[in-house]
Amino acid sequence: MTTTVMPESPGVAVAPIRRDPYIDNVKGLLIVLVALGHMVGQTLGSSPGGRTIYTFIYLCHMPAFVMLSGMLSATELTGRRAASLIRDLLAPYVVFQLLYMSFYTVMDRPMPWTVNEFLSPIYHLWFLPALFIWRMLAPLFAQLRGAVVIAIVVSLSAGAATVLGHALSLDRVAGMLPFFVLGVWLGRGRLAYRPSPLVRLTAIAVLIAAAPMAYLVASRLSNLWVYWNRAYQRLGVEMTEGVLIRLGLMAVGLAMTWAIMMLAPRRQTFLTGWGANSMYPYLLHGFVVLAFAWSPLDDQVDNIPALLVLIAAVVALVWITASRPVVWALRPLVSPPVRWLLRDVVPAKKHQPTAVTSQS
Repeated sequence: MTTTVMPESPGVAVAPIRRDPYIDNVKGLLIVLVALGHMVGQTLGSSPGGRTIYTFIYLCHMPAFVMLSGMLSATELTGRRAASLIRDLLAPYVVFQLLYMSFYTVMDRPMPWTVNEFLSPIYHLWFLPALFIWRMLAPLFAQLRGAVVIAIVVSLSAGAATVLGHALSLDRVAGMLPFFVLGVWLGRGRLAYRPSPLVRLTAIAVLIAAAPMAYLVASRLSNLWVYWNRAYQRLGVEMTEGVLIRLGLMAVGLAMTWAIMMLAPRRQTFLTGWGANSMYPYLLHGFVVLAFAWSPLDDQVDNIPALLVLIAAVVALVWITASRPVVWALRPLVSPPVRWLLRDVVPAKKHQPTAVTSQS
């Protein structure tokens, strides 16, 4: 599977480069976890072990996505890159926020069509405005000394604040900032690292150890902790305890993220295509999750076979929504034509020395 890198200036020929299957495999695995986490989340009152599975997924899937996004982010904000942020993040947010608001209305669960509602991302759409803000800040954090430490302080301080709300995902922007900044600091080059068998075994051990950790978190803490968008006060703890819990969650999320990246395959697999088109299952699976939540089916997942069927259905959902026919049919929604909205980026002309002629 190939893609063409757009040149910084028109008229400059650029040869196609091959997509990195490793990056797409990581994205493919994570998008399955995103959809599975959302679907299992609707069955917490009935599914066996559902709360532990849900917590296990939430401890790592978004920290991993956020850190990977940081590693892939440019540390310079050119006109073309700014235009891509509008095209790839803001435009899909506008389209799908309106679509989900319409879906709520059609399903007889109307919500007020107000500016406040429009600016408060519905369900999983929070990631689009958050990623837009993070990527706008990437050049700043790339220049800061001690950027990771600063980001941790911001996250811990955000837990003590009550002014950050859901508008434009500012609560999660601050809460998950350390994962993104760490990704920026590591850079894309770290993705080329090839782990040894011993490192892979260590990564397996980390994920195995994370299972009882997920059980403890699920049994002793509210699910709201793993959303990274609640103040300590609203979670019922004092600031010191809240800071320690959030630091612990950061450490667990980072360890699990490292393990996932060490274990992801580096060759072409079935995950590769899902990762390359991951925006489609990300934006579309919410309709299925909400319909499932509003139906009586969620209460039927009350045994192991039913849970396995649900997992298989989630995998099938990702496979379908990342398939070529769906991508072809829905490209105008997922990648809206916004060229008319963007100014043409005219590159600065290189200075040409003036020829000096002698006069006789």
